[in-house]
Amino acid sequence: MRKFIIVGSAGSPSQAVEILKIEERLNVPVIICIHFTASVMETFAEHLRNDTGHKVEIVTKPTRIEDKIYLPEGNKDIVFISENIITVMDSEKTGTSVHPSISALFKSLIRYGDSETVIAVLGGLGDDGARETSELKKRGVRFIIEKLPRFPYLPDNIAQNLGERYEKFEIEKIRSVLKELNKAY
Repeated sequence: MRKFIIVGSAGSPSQAVEILKIEERLNVPVIICIHFTASVMETFAEHLRNDTGHKVEIVTKPTRIEDKIYLPEGNKDIVFISENIITVMDSEKTGTSVHPSISALFKSLIRYGDSETVIAVLGGLGDDGARETSELKKRGVRFIIEKLPRFPYLPDNIAQNLGERYEKFEIEKIRSVLKELNKAY
């Protein structure tokens, strides 16, 4: 099942919105894992709805993914529990301290990610998710790293773990990848 995943931290929410402005109905599920405080998640969901016109769901329980945008409930980690079902978990279960945790998402995706999975890594701080990238790459997951992000630490740390096995694009080109994936359905 095709999936488009956007991960990031500081400086990436506006970039995620720009990527999602494809001016056509989504035909592929989009999972967003960007570091937010719990109080901001609902506001970001509304911002996505208003600026992109797409359906947005905040995940609170096991949910079959369809052609819309998914965000985790505040202070929770979004994870896959099967190829096409996601849920949220508390940090006690995932062992993470940053929420939503990119590492928790990537660990859960190792079992279900494949060549039909595209991950866009946007700007941010830290190295959340970096350790899990090599396993995902072995499964055929396609990684796209934001070119020239405002906060390069997160994408640089993930790129370092991927070696030369990723693509580096500007936001407009990442949007065109989503459009191609969207049309392939």
